[in-house]
Amino acid sequence: MQGTTDPNSVPPPRLDTVILKTIDRLSGFVAIFAALALVLLVANVFVDVLGRSMFRRPLSGTLEMTAYWWMPMITLLSLGYTERTQEHIKVTMLLDALPLRLRQIVEGSFALLAFGLLCVLAWYALQEALYASSIGKTTPSRPPVMIWPFTFAAVIGVGLLALQVAATSYRCFAGLPLKQ
Repeated sequence: MQGTTDPNSVPPPRLDTVILKTIDRLSGFVAIFAALALVLLVANVFVDVLGRSMFRRPLSGTLEMTAYWWMPMITLLSLGYTERTQEHIKVTMLLDALPLRLRQIVEGSFALLAFGLLCVLAWYALQEALYASSIGKTTPSRPPVMIWPFTFAAVIGVGLLALQVAATSYRCFAGLPLKQ
């Protein structure tokens, strides 16, 4: 009985589907860290305000932690998720006038261009993060606040955005829906 297959068997998922789902899940996973950074920002500011108003002693380094730790993590680590859900601001006035297939080709082409630019940006962010790590970069404040570990948020965020934009480009060229 050559050539017969089990009618109940499920074909294995295609490689492109596995890769797209992996990128999407990774974007969602990293976005959890952005949400956690938001919670920690709120806790940090709450403790600072509490210390300032009740004990006349603010939490030192709150401004630096907000600027160099929490805000970069919130913004950069959520970029991939925002691209996955297609929540970035887009001006679609010209795109809306195009037939669907041509629109997909135009969006896919721009996403491919963005992928290249984001890869270059991620590379430079990695170089900066490695340099900051090598010198143990801190703020010039008193007391100094360590910031070098948080420079890697740019590498992760921009790198993941590049992967998600590549997935968007593939979906456009393959005629797949963008919102997942």
